[in-house]
Amino acid sequence: MRIKLTYESLDGDIILPKHYNYHIQALIYKTFTPDLATKLHNVGFPLGKRRFKLFTFSRILEKGIPTKDNEKLIFKRKITIYFSSPIEDIVGNLAERSFKEREFKLCNKKIYISQLEIVTTPKIENKVIIKALSPITIYSTLYKKDGEKIVHYYKPIDKEFSKLIEKNAKKKYHLLYGKDAEQMSLEIKPLKFSVQENLKIIKFKDTIIEGYTGIYELLGDPELIYLTYETGLGNKNSAGFGMWEIWRGKESDEDA
Repeated sequence: MRIKLTYESLDGDIILPKHYNYHIQALIYKTFTPDLATKLHNVGFPLGKRRFKLFTFSRILEKGIPTKDNEKLIFKRKITIYFSSPIEDIVGNLAERSFKEREFKLCNKKIYISQLEIVTTPKIENKVIIKALSPITIYSTLYKKDGEKIVHYYKPIDKEFSKLIEKNAKKKYHLLYGKDAEQMSLEIKPLKFSVQENLKIIKFKDTIIEGYTGIYELLGDPELIYLTYETGLGNKNSAGFGMWEIWRGKESDEDA
């Protein structure tokens, strides 16, 4: 289930850090009821050693104007994001609390929820062309001989990128439905993509994350593809990575 949230300021522009993912995530957690926020943040949905949050959100849809020092973005009184989860109670909790509370703080700026829209679920077939609404990231954690940890981020042109995206989606499917997804398939191919132009380096708290926007083709089982529509593709979904929409053509190319 996916919703579209629009926030407005009645007191001037909304100014956010250039790396604003953490602040949007914090806004979402503050909007949830305290018990749900605590459960998702501290426990999530465990699977082996991993803990999934099973929600994701987009980049801000409006285009921010960089400040002179390029450290912040200025948004003209309004920001809009998409929020998505396969668990309707999570989406419902955010939607209900958004209307109940109405007023929120984002980077010490008072903002108000002005519009909330339920997004129509797209028709998913075994091949879809998608546009990344937030960078897609997938990585492996490696260790040197001395025990030092290294995080290796994959590019969409790497063969491991698609394989790890598929593996990640199958884990989420098993977690959600309790069914084996090994016979299912998912492949992602870059269509309109450049490593230089689509690489997005985002600082989340003290972690530097590499992800990629762009236009891609998804092929495979429609059920598995749809799961990634709701949960996000790849890693770090709850930090604002991996959200996508059906590509509508050139009119939606901006910031692809």
